[in-house]
Amino acid sequence: MALLNNMKEVWDMLKAEQVNEGCSEKNGFTFSGMDLYEDEKVIKIEFPYALKTLSSAVIGSGLSWKKAFVNRHVDKDYNCDDPMRDMLRFIKNYGLKADDSIAMLTAAHLQNLGKCYIKNEEFELFVIVTAGVGNSVDVSQAKKHEWLKHPIGTINCWVFINGYLAEEAFIHALMTATEAKSKAFFDEKVMDPVTKTIATGTSTDSMLIAATQQGAKHQYAGTITTIGKEIGEAVYKCTVEAIRKSRRSKL
Repeated sequence: MALLNNMKEVWDMLKAEQVNEGCSEKNGFTFSGMDLYEDEKVIKIEFPYALKTLSSAVIGSGLSWKKAFVNRHVDKDYNCDDPMRDMLRFIKNYGLKADDSIAMLTAAHLQNLGKCYIKNEEFELFVIVTAGVGNSVDVSQAKKHEWLKHPIGTINCWVFINGYLAEEAFIHALMTATEAKSKAFFDEKVMDPVTKTIATGTSTDSMLIAATQQGAKHQYAGTITTIGKEIGEAVYKCTVEAIRKSRRSKL
């Protein structure tokens, strides 16, 4: 369990754990005021100011402005008639307000995660991915799978950006991160258990793009842009690390 007062402490922790050695190490964190809390039940990040967000989360989905970010672990057999109400109760116990929060569910164990920090002259990134691959799906053959009544996120990916994103750049960033996740699945040879083909993700993945909307403006964030290249590298490395940790935990 860790309670960190600012992004500099987060980066010190990452270096100590030698997380994602291929990620850039440039001058330390400057995301002012970020608090990161982790235990076996939750990963929680809070800011004293709101970030502009695009997310597919259970709570706080769509385009919005949010201060708090929650990734909650639930049992793989979790079955709730109203997961949104259940999640609202959960975040309230942490003193969080729904209007200020983004919250995701995952059946993946939260220690199976990858973290990465990247900085250059125009922006900073902090990426965190939790992963399990138990319900992996090849999207091109998804019709062969049964529908899940209450989907629970398995790959939950958060991308925090200290920079200004145009509206289209939020969508580009989401696309770039998703492509990076799928590339990680391909390189790690994660199989769809139904079709016996390479999976592109799981049936319950969730994504977050969050930007401070300060600093240099990025009109685009596709795979060939400067920021897109860094998002792609960071999400790929974090997803690979999280998948490998998940596999090792089952040995």
